[in-house]
Amino acid sequence: MSLVHQALLAQQNSGAPPSAPVRSALALGFAGALGEELLSLLVGSGEYRQVHVGVTQPIGSATARFLPWMVGHGTPVVDDAWICLTGEETFVPKATPIRRFAEDELLAAATIARDAGARRLTVVAPLAALLQMSVGASHTSSQAEFDLAAMGFERLVIVRPTTADAQLRPGPWLARVVRAMGRALGDIMLPRYAQQLSPRNAALAIMEGVRLRGNGAHVLGARDLLALIDARLPKLAPRKATLR
Repeated sequence: MSLVHQALLAQQNSGAPPSAPVRSALALGFAGALGEELLSLLVGSGEYRQVHVGVTQPIGSATARFLPWMVGHGTPVVDDAWICLTGEETFVPKATPIRRFAEDELLAAATIARDAGARRLTVVAPLAALLQMSVGASHTSSQAEFDLAAMGFERLVIVRPTTADAQLRPGPWLARVVRAMGRALGDIMLPRYAQQLSPRNAALAIMEGVRLRGNGAHVLGARDLLALIDARLPKLAPRKATLR
């Protein structure tokens, strides 16, 4: 019997209700603004007693729930796993210790999660705004995702928020202005659901959407995230941009 189970049994025998969560999670690829917001919510939610975070170098931790884990050095034992994929458009400081995972590393990351014992997996795979209007935005669409669905997780949730804004990346002032103008025009021309949410709001919507999903495979596109925000988190809903 594990120490956690012994502690819960002792609480039950004493009449005291369980006060601490018993599940643990593995967080891989939580770099960039969205990844940082999601990681903050995971660690602070109280849903997990421990969150093992994949890093590239040893770092300290200010809380018992946040456990840095050097990817490839041993294997943690967890109940759930979260994978956050990042592309070239995602600005990540070079000094970050977080181990990034690109789209072509999805199956490698999922294998790490399965080897760690995870039975529930959430994959956050941002998709460009224009592609949010395609049928594949709310369905399993790539061979890697079909392979992922065959790996045997009890619950698999693939989430596709709109890709992070590239204007956050550093560069010459003129390039930043051009990117800002392009985004402003895009916000006017694109449907409301395809517009990028702020990293914080996207993270809140993702957490809420995953909590509502039971066993099986699920895909949440930007349209689904906005519908969830409108229904459950209306104060976070973005407004439709208009010309003045």
